[in-house]
Amino acid sequence: MSMHYIGLDIHKKIIAYCIKAGDGTLLGNGVISATRPALEEWMEQLPRPWTVAMEATMFTGWIYDFIKPYADDIKVAHPEMLKAITAAKKKNDTI
Repeated sequence: MSMHYIGLDIHKKIIAYCIKAGDGTLLGNGVISATRPALEEWMEQLPRPWTVAMEATMFTGWIYDFIKPYADDIKVAHPEMLKAITAAKKKNDTI
């Protein structure tokens, strides 16, 4: 069973996500509401096992704590350390 990798872009009211297989194949992406019920419903549908990465924001703490029992691993990165990645993909936080 191979690991599934999830990236989360966390905002106050929404969470954008991207799911990839270990070989880099895109398995899905979308947006969910930044609420516990929406996160729980979304996590129940995820392929197992999975690890998640997210940018450290003022909303990251409660999400980290909430998904910790479900995730195989969680990584949180400082936004300044992600500049090379976000510049490479020309990140745009507007919705």
